[in-house]
Amino acid sequence: MKKMGIQKSQGFTIVEMLVSTAIFLIVLTITTSLFLVNVRTQRYLLASVNASENISYAIEVMGREIRTGKNFSSSNNSLSFLNTKNETVKYSLINDRVKREVGGQSEFLTSENIEVTNLNFRVLGNSPDDSLQTRVTILLEVKTKAGNQNLITNLETTLSSRQLEIQ
Repeated sequence: MKKMGIQKSQGFTIVEMLVSTAIFLIVLTITTSLFLVNVRTQRYLLASVNASENISYAIEVMGREIRTGKNFSSSNNSLSFLNTKNETVKYSLINDRVKREVGGQSEFLTSENIEVTNLNFRVLGNSPDDSLQTRVTILLEVKTKAGNQNLITNLETTLSSRQLEIQ
């Protein structure tokens, strides 16, 4: 004779299902949080690199021309001088961007997504009778947006003119 009884099922209990679901949700939350932190960090670093490359380009363009320039004069956020072709070159801060003007032509050296909040030029040794080599110091403050954060960078570089100004 066979005994008729209740067979034990081979499935999971409701408590086991709730515990495994809770563990899965905790792991999913941690993974998502780490992913979002990585995305924010990547945006911040990308904005930093773009700002750095853009400002490096602007400083390099200005530096090449300043090294071969002469008769420097600076005023509020601008620098004027003569280049090797005896054309007047002017670098200035217009609408939070560095602008280069020469021979009636003008171009912006910095992109629209980078805000130059301060541009200052200091000219030393510009007088022919001071017996000093002409030096131009460029001071920049750059602000770029990285996600919801502002990244502010201060840069300073000094360039020496290769032209001797002798009377």
